[in-house]
Amino acid sequence: EVLQRFQKLSIVFVLCAAVALIWGLVLRPIEAAPTPYTAPDVRQETGAQNAAEGGVLELAPYTEISALRENNGWLYAAAKSGKNGCLLRMQPDGTGRTEVLTTAGEITDFAFAPDGTIWMTTLESEGGRLYRVNSDQWGVTVELTVSQIDGRALSCPTAVAAASDGVVYFTDLAAARAQHGVESALRTELTAHTGTGSVYVYDPAARTVETVLTGIAGASGLALDVAAETLYVSDLGSRCVWAVDTAARDRMAGGKGCSTHLYGLPGYPGALSLDADGTLYISYRWARSGWLEKNADSTLLRGIALRAGQNTQERLFRCTADAPCAEAVSLATGAWEQTFTGLAQDSCAAVCPVESKVYFGAAGADSLLAANR
Repeated sequence: EVLQRFQKLSIVFVLCAAVALIWGLVLRPIEAAPTPYTAPDVRQETGAQNAAEGGVLELAPYTEISALRENNGWLYAAAKSGKNGCLLRMQPDGTGRTEVLTTAGEITDFAFAPDGTIWMTTLESEGGRLYRVNSDQWGVTVELTVSQIDGRALSCPTAVAAASDGVVYFTDLAAARAQHGVESALRTELTAHTGTGSVYVYDPAARTVETVLTGIAGASGLALDVAAETLYVSDLGSRCVWAVDTAARDRMAGGKGCSTHLYGLPGYPGALSLDADGTLYISYRWARSGWLEKNADSTLLRGIALRAGQNTQERLFRCTADAPCAEAVSLATGAWEQTFTGLAQDSCAAVCPVESKVYFGAAGADSLLAANR
């Protein structure tokens, strides 16, 4: 009789566990429901040489390097100090490091306007923010300029670019709210491929926000070519870079007025950086996932991966030592000039050329990696 009762309890336990498993992996609601898509082919030609390592800049106790910029010979880096975001300034060799400012949440990107103003995007507990940062002899002032568009809070702005005429372009990664930081939001969009990322333009004089481009499967990077009046936009999930006129409004990725400038990339593109000589540097967050692209049309399997949590998603996306973490392409000729490999890091979050080197920031790292160019 005891054995029979134990058998019945075991059956009930197994059934409950099966129901819980089915609910957790198949039926549980998720904010970003996956959509089917066709994985793009991989570009075959490279015409590039791998870059040699150029050293390491230690930034401890600062971690989570999310953005890099050069301005007037100084190297600036967005990082984290504890729970706060921090903007650092240093010489390209790492000396003379100082804190420019600290802010709540995570600094996702920043850009310098010609007049010296810093435009900064952040991810905070309330959502995404676009700030204007001014500095003078009295100190640094931080002004909130955009936190919502048409009544909808910014979910996860990841890139910003300042134009010479005063307007500011910025991205929103996807429509789904980023609840667990930028890295988690990027992985979610890669797995779901919702195609709800957007690029906006803010006019400080009129205090208006207009839509430039929508339909991006993860708007993860921006580069502004002032001379060509062209805005380059990283499309994370589609592994391409879009090109759109800076004066364009209400465009759709892949539609009229928006061309695929670079496609078939070997990794998932993130931060972009345009050099003065017209060379575009593309950082790759992760190497291309064979499992993800094999199941591009399977919303069931990708839905299971989304429900399984962050640890499972982290296993799907890696930037191995032999995979490219960045590439350099000439916008004038279209020739691929350099491929950067051998820089082992979990996620290449930032890229910035300075003089004879290219610096890379990695999510979770407390140092900058450099390569010769």
